[in-house]
Amino acid sequence: MISIEFDGRATKALLKHYKSRVRNLEPPLRGWGNYMETETERQFATETDPDGVRWAALAPSTLAEKRRKGYPESILTRTGKMRRSVVAIADARSVLIGVDVPYAIFHQQGTRKMPQRRILGMNEEREQKLRKLIRVWIKAR
Repeated sequence: MISIEFDGRATKALLKHYKSRVRNLEPPLRGWGNYMETETERQFATETDPDGVRWAALAPSTLAEKRRKGYPESILTRTGKMRRSVVAIADARSVLIGVDVPYAIFHQQGTRKMPQRRILGMNEEREQKLRKLIRVWIKAR
């Protein structure tokens, strides 16, 4: 006779552990938010959008005005306020990544008179990073 005995206590404990980890994703989401803040800072430094595409060059008139007023010639940088205002806020179920100045939307979307220069956005690399952080968090013991 062959018999198989299964004790479900270990499996039940493991599932309970996973359930508690899934209920509170704040740690991996906070980590991903920090990663996104760093990525956005890199974009300002390289003057590129989330996909690595260079931002549209400044108009000659804009460059002339920046020089006249003593501002840096960097794209999307006059005082640095917008660059410094990138913030990520995480809780147990979500993460908000934003630029905390009202005029950022005009750069993100563009206008009739100003080309789009995306500051925020997702791409495959960023999505994979988020998935990995969540997977590691859930599986950790």
